Amino acid sequence: MRSQKTLSSLSRIFGVLLTIAATATLPTSASPLPRTARHKPAAKLSLQRIFGNPMHPLDGRVPWGSWRPGREAVVFTEPVLPAAGTKKQVAKPAPPAFEIVQIDAATGARTILLRSQDVNIKGPDGKTHHPMLARAIFAPDGNHVLIPDGGDLYLDDLSTKKLTKLATGPGAEEIPKFSPDGSKLAYVRNNDVYVYDLASNTEIRLTSDGSPKVHNGILDWVYEEELASRTAHAFVWSKDGRRIAWLRLDDSPIPPFTIVDYLHVHSKVKTQYYPKAGDPSPIPSLHIAQLGPHGQVVSRRSVTFADPIPYVPRFGFLPKDTGFWYQVLNRAENRLTLMKLDFATGAASPLLTETDPYWLEPVDMLHFFPDGRFLWASRRSGWMHLEIHTPATNTVRDLTPGAWDVTSLLGVDDATGRIWFQAARPTPMERRLYLVNANGGPVKGLTPTPGTHSGKLSPAKQHLLVVSSTVTRTPHVELFSADGTHLRTLFANHPKELAAIKLGHIRFLQVKADDGTKLNAEIITPPDFNPRHRYPVIVYVYGGPDAQVVRNGWGRSMELFHLWLAQEGFIVFSLDNRGSANRSRDFEGFIKHRLGSSQLPDQLAGVRWLRRQRYVDPHRIGIWGWSYGGYFTTYALTHAPGVFAAGVAVAPVTDWKLYDSIYTERYMGKPSENPKGYEAGSVLAKVAGLKDPLLIIHGTGDDNVHFQNTLQFANAAWRAGKTFSLKLFPNLKHGLRARGSYLQVFSAIGNFFEAHLKHRPGSGSAGD
Repeated sequence: MRSQKTLSSLSRIFGVLLTIAATATLPTSASPLPRTARHKPAAKLSLQRIFGNPMHPLDGRVPWGSWRPGREAVVFTEPVLPAAGTKKQVAKPAPPAFEIVQIDAATGARTILLRSQDVNIKGPDGKTHHPMLARAIFAPDGNHVLIPDGGDLYLDDLSTKKLTKLATGPGAEEIPKFSPDGSKLAYVRNNDVYVYDLASNTEIRLTSDGSPKVHNGILDWVYEEELASRTAHAFVWSKDGRRIAWLRLDDSPIPPFTIVDYLHVHSKVKTQYYPKAGDPSPIPSLHIAQLGPHGQVVSRRSVTFADPIPYVPRFGFLPKDTGFWYQVLNRAENRLTLMKLDFATGAASPLLTETDPYWLEPVDMLHFFPDGRFLWASRRSGWMHLEIHTPATNTVRDLTPGAWDVTSLLGVDDATGRIWFQAARPTPMERRLYLVNANGGPVKGLTPTPGTHSGKLSPAKQHLLVVSSTVTRTPHVELFSADGTHLRTLFANHPKELAAIKLGHIRFLQVKADDGTKLNAEIITPPDFNPRHRYPVIVYVYGGPDAQVVRNGWGRSMELFHLWLAQEGFIVFSLDNRGSANRSRDFEGFIKHRLGSSQLPDQLAGVRWLRRQRYVDPHRIGIWGWSYGGYFTTYALTHAPGVFAAGVAVAPVTDWKLYDSIYTERYMGKPSENPKGYEAGSVLAKVAGLKDPLLIIHGTGDDNVHFQNTLQFANAAWRAGKTFSLKLFPNLKHGLRARGSYLQVFSAIGNFFEAHLKHRPGSGSAGD
């Protein structure tokens, strides 16, 4: 339940989840491009069509490709669909076939670089099969592709189509990554780091203490979830490929947590090293190996950390490989230090230390210039801005002044000083792309149209690959020049199925909180909306810190689900309470040490606004959410009984003492330091107040929000004489991803609201 800045909201998470369910994604080269699905246009949305076939989704997804290394050309993968009319029945369907496709930026020419059927791999059973190219990784020369398959690694030469199996040791290689010069490959196996020298076909083992408790070069659960945007990589190459550095995490001090699999005669147990709020943290250390010409280790050095144990979330090599930088975040997450290790002297010293009255997170928008200056992102102004730091003169300049947040860094051109970035501007509900110069000058807008725009800068800094959408317009893939000139549309996304359906109307508005603060909100009304009729309302909530639900961007399958609810006669309403992202540091920090208790009043202000609308039935307002939204749903029903007629909570936290340390302590501190805040934010403390129908949906294998949360809620409920409905998915994790699971999840949500909101007292027309 990490910070949601990169994903923005649960509605956008679901687009990612379904992409993963359908196909594996390309770590460095591309993500799948679905061709137009062959379905007859329907008059109405159906849950079966939205969630029933992940290979042919109705969510308007598009390829989120990448740039081919060393070329001004876009690459992505494309599933090869059966020919129209093909309905061959097979006992066991073959894995989906893919093509790696290239589009030249200058000409728009489309070339197929590699097909699944061109790659023949002989498995342990002696049979030949074709690999999933969606997992392929481009080498830095752009001419070779690394293909993971069955725990082994294969290197394909795109020019000759020659396939070479790498002579790696037994076991599966995880998170492989080429050195920048392409001469070597690094990966992790059984929590140990290995380097593979491609010239000599030699594997070199760098660590030998990897275990379930010790992670070398790969993150443990809590670091990956809460500090790394769910990317497991914990090693980096120097630019010349002569050094490699990795993070070692020792989870030995963390109490083990067990997750039980009951789907066997004799249950099985999985042990997870998951620090709950207040528990000991992983012990970090950094290690740097200097390599010889064939990958052999020439020298080593380490950086260790004394009590109190900090977090070490980011690290890398300085320009020209003269030194090494790393970020150190204290346990309270309100002091972040950028450190420099000089290779010549061996001395470590701070480049800057930043503090914050609320909290700090790792800085990804960091870039070192060859002249000694560096780019840094900071909220010191009250907003997330890009700054240029000049250590030689001890000066700092804000490059992006104004009441708005920079949300991501797209790239930097060292030669010209140009910096490309994304920002929540001109309103917090937008994401547009901008350009500024490190030497000063105005900020230039590159994407003038409203909506959400994400971009990737080409290797030569000449082009931008842009995906654009609005809340009512499915994503389009566009090609821009680096200065913002639109060149061509690579994928014009106009799903005929959606165009044939009359959808509900979506509009944005603002609701005033009790103290007059304006809160952004969104409302979806039915396609045949009649203002004289009283409608039931479903409030969709996330509510967590650093998140944002109300956005002018396509929400994929979650948005389609809400449009389906509107089609079925519900109004769907969402509001971003205090703590949500991109409304200033103070707006977010308002919830410090007060999760739940500080946020509920804002959501209740939204309910009061709804009740003042003549077309809303005040007796038929429900609420639902997933993860933090599940917590908020159970919190609202137990702390504001009678306000909502029904609620559905998916994978809810029910007490913050049960959630992980890094996330929880960032906002709440340790339980020993903030006992009143933990008590006020606990659902379990107020279960006796539950009086409205509640459905909880949870996966028993959830390793994020443990099923323990729902079990403790059930225990407190029966002891208080309270009942609720429960739907379980054995062994499924937090995303509840499995074939057919989403259809069941969302059908259960829809059926529950149909039963509890459609026929309540007070329904009828606004004039009744």
